[in-house]
Amino acid sequence: MQNPFYDPLPIGVLALDESMRIRAWNRWLAEHTGIAAESALDHRLEDLFPAFRNPRFQMAVEQALRHGGPQILSQALHRYLIPIELPHLARHGFGLMRQHVHIEACEQAGRRLAVVSVIDVTGSVLRTEALTGVAQRLEHDVNRDPLTGLFNRRFMWEWLDHQLRQAQRHQYSVAAMMLDVDHFKRINDGHGHPVGDRVLQDLARQLLAWVRESDILVRYGGEEFLILLPACDQPLSREVAERIVRQTRQSSLGGLPVGAVTVSIGVALYETEHPLPSADLLNLADRRLYLAKQAGRDRATMEG
Repeated sequence: MQNPFYDPLPIGVLALDESMRIRAWNRWLAEHTGIAAESALDHRLEDLFPAFRNPRFQMAVEQALRHGGPQILSQALHRYLIPIELPHLARHGFGLMRQHVHIEACEQAGRRLAVVSVIDVTGSVLRTEALTGVAQRLEHDVNRDPLTGLFNRRFMWEWLDHQLRQAQRHQYSVAAMMLDVDHFKRINDGHGHPVGDRVLQDLARQLLAWVRESDILVRYGGEEFLILLPACDQPLSREVAERIVRQTRQSSLGGLPVGAVTVSIGVALYETEHPLPSADLLNLADRRLYLAKQAGRDRATMEG
């Protein structure tokens, strides 16, 4: 029952009967699998490919034969039907061809068959994933500080404006902590800018470990960082700020001795009873940072 009209097609075509036996196997499939038509006919797919187990495909064939409507198996969910190796793409994570599968019933020589079209979509999937990867890298580059990997001010303004609207709607506080490395110019002048950069990188890593996953860390500029903590009230924000000051003092950053690097923090709180615009919230945190430095540095201030 091999159908010669299938052979010129630039896609894989096979026909299955109600017992799932192969009744047609075109040239494309023979070339891509290495299995000639005469070796495929009258066999089931699991006979040709011992690892073949696809209950969804069998159900789709049964549905097509019973009800006549077309069935589709997309590569997004099922990746492939026929395991066709692509050694030249294995290093890209595409060791097997990605396939779009279309199943439709037809009558041939008085027998009802399910005609299965296998379309190679590997190229389009590769292009889509490449474009997605480029877009993700661009988004990362646009929103991240290149030295520390923390968010930058561009991302911060978008996030903060949205977060304050959410806080007002759902009635929770948001803490803003402006943090500055004490005597950073002295570190740069005494040890060199590469050491200063490592101090900032190490501090960024430590801050990520010291705060919650829901908190946002921003390199605000130079040696200044901003920590935004949603759903954080005054007692918790004080505890977090004082812990960061203490743990920084007890850490070795940039290869310098323990205690060589300290930080000062100014803390401001967005409260729904007295809402502040985002710029005013950060200005208040910045003013309190200045007060912490005026009071001797290596401390957190929530008043003033």
